[in-house]
Amino acid sequence: MNIIIGGGDSGKSTLLHALSLLFSPTNAVQLLETDYYNRLLEPGFTIEATISLSEDIGLANFQQALWPWEWDGEKAVLPDNEREGALRDPVYIFQLIGTSDLELVWQIIQPNLEPVSLSAGLRRRVGIVRLANDDRNDRDLRLVSGSALDRLLSKGNLKSRISKEVSAADLSNALTENEQRSLETLDKSMAAAGLPSGLDIGLTGSQGLSIGALVGLLAEKTGTVLPVSSWGAGTRRMAALEIARATEASTRLTVIDEIERGLEPYRLRQLLETLSVDEQQCFVT
Repeated sequence: MNIIIGGGDSGKSTLLHALSLLFSPTNAVQLLETDYYNRLLEPGFTIEATISLSEDIGLANFQQALWPWEWDGEKAVLPDNEREGALRDPVYIFQLIGTSDLELVWQIIQPNLEPVSLSAGLRRRVGIVRLANDDRNDRDLRLVSGSALDRLLSKGNLKSRISKEVSAADLSNALTENEQRSLETLDKSMAAAGLPSGLDIGLTGSQGLSIGALVGLLAEKTGTVLPVSSWGAGTRRMAALEIARATEASTRLTVIDEIERGLEPYRLRQLLETLSVDEQQCFVT
């Protein structure tokens, strides 16, 4: 049992998320720029783990031959080919790379340092069960209809004014020359087929999707501005409550399920003290 202890936003959940990514049973994982350190894409990131695998995994059944390292008690080392008999504590190095193109590359590092693909099938064989705190309070931290942030700020059609400003932005300036040529080629093809032409790119909305959902609360952490929705679970819960308390509604009703989730004891005491002196009604499980 590995117990990770630390204060709010010190990286505990990030470590668990890194493990979940490395052993993800699917390739359908979407990265965001906020997943990168200080939102810098160029350096990318690497998650690496040295693990032992049970014979039940059935490595021999995979197309690519996977060769083990040896564990010397502290790190993976090259196998001793001169020693007779079975390898001593065979281990494998799993690696996940987040590229500057927001793509994920899973691989196994062989003892000759050659990387080979780490398939989703093998990751599923290894298996990971994640009991995550899915209550991210994203809604109350974003400018969507009825959210705490919406109730606090939208006194004069703020979402409409933001949509007007965003729609006036010239996004075509972000296109590279190759991307512009691709769009021009598509424009000619559309025109030749009798379809709408004069193509450009811009933000669009659809039924049920509001531009306000893309607008969220930001805060500074060590000089980098990050969405509050990407902070620790406890911070998200406390922030959502503070936004709700900042509204002027006199009949506010607060409902908190599993109040202890994501909160350190000192934050739980702080929250209970706040709720106990608040005049609004609260239901807590």
